[in-house]
Amino acid sequence: MYKINILGKNYTIHSSLPSSEINRIAKEINEKYKIFEIEYKTFDKVDILIFYLLELYEIIHNLRKSLSKEEEIKNKIKNKIEEIEKDIFLILENLTISE
Repeated sequence: MYKINILGKNYTIHSSLPSSEINRIAKEINEKYKIFEIEYKTFDKVDILIFYLLELYEIIHNLRKSLSKEEEIKNKIKNKIEEIEKDIFLILENLTISE
């Protein structure tokens, strides 16, 4: 159980992450909020947090997309390796039959 402060409010949370990581995340949220607060002076706290959530979602979406592409490439490589293994096996089998 960890105690953190985000936007001046204290929270007690449970997490499997280490304390240092939880504190880093809380600090990042507070810093990002300050940046948005300066950029969007006329917006209230909820609107600013919505902008931040949208930014985080975009990051998550791009990471998922990237992981999907990497998985696709990994599968293509795996399939190619399997093809090569089959070809090698057939060549070896043909060599032993012809001897």
